Amino acid sequence: MKSSYRVAVVGIGAVGSEMIRILQQRNFPCSSLQVFARSARPEVVDGVTYQVEQVTEEAFDQIDLALFAGGEKAEDHFGMRALQRRKHVTGLSDLVVIDNGNAFRMYPNVPLVVPEVNPEALKSHQGMIANPNCSTIQMVVALKPLHEYARIKRIVVSTYQAVSGKSAQAREELLKQTKDVAAGKEPEIDPSIFPYPIYGNCLPHIDVFLADGYTKEELKMIQETRKILGDDTIQVTATTVRVPVDNSHAESVNVEFYNPIAVDKARELLAAAPGIVLIDDVANNRYPLQSEASGADPVFVGRLREDRSVAYGLNLWVVADNLRKGAALNAIQIAEKMREMGLL
Repeated sequence: MKSSYRVAVVGIGAVGSEMIRILQQRNFPCSSLQVFARSARPEVVDGVTYQVEQVTEEAFDQIDLALFAGGEKAEDHFGMRALQRRKHVTGLSDLVVIDNGNAFRMYPNVPLVVPEVNPEALKSHQGMIANPNCSTIQMVVALKPLHEYARIKRIVVSTYQAVSGKSAQAREELLKQTKDVAAGKEPEIDPSIFPYPIYGNCLPHIDVFLADGYTKEELKMIQETRKILGDDTIQVTATTVRVPVDNSHAESVNVEFYNPIAVDKARELLAAAPGIVLIDDVANNRYPLQSEASGADPVFVGRLREDRSVAYGLNLWVVADNLRKGAALNAIQIAEKMREMGLL
């Protein structure tokens, strides 16, 4: 384990800015921190100006750890190209890339990791580690201790995803439409962001529609959950919904198990699990809220109750900050776990 690392953050939007913020908040040992993007320019994060450099393959020659904020296409991903160049030029494979995008998540030789759930997968890394989808991360954190105890048979999940998961422009769109309505005007829409007003609507449409009627976001949750939990037999179905909330995703999760699990036992397991805060006091109307999760690190779980329609079933409500645990924080926790395991 090194005492410090030459770190690069690639992308300076909402997730990239949050990565920079969390590196500082958690005192990750950076001997240097460089910020790369498609174009060079100054950018300000929390009052500090960073001179963003244009990303190239050569830019990573002196980098130990590269945190990519996003990236959907494997063929033009600078992370993989930098790994290949590093090995070809130096003969070494000492660069580690943690990618928040979708490009490599389902590659069999790329670990897809949530540190509280499957840290052992990091042992097989070949330089590239994938960060899962935001909605998948919070769900599997909540499901891991229950799966270990009673083994999951089937998951039915409906998400209520904040506009921050779309883009900074989507956050501005919600704010603008809210002001329009408050002023007595019809909300104007930008069809490049949402096809309908997000103010006053829940849109069952995240990412593109596929031929079978599911969206790409729903497919991510199905495939990634199985890979992270290491069980391809788990049946998963998802409906992902964009809601008029600024930040933090919520999920209604229905789980069927192979073995019995009482609600009190589930509460006990969740309360003791890493990365989870249990808020389940319905007598006092206490359950996880998106407004309370925003800016916080844990996954919040509540509304636990038996599903009486199946032999062994539970319902739960799961909430987390999608920019932190759903993206930037999870990536940095992967790096921290790799240090702990002697892999970085």
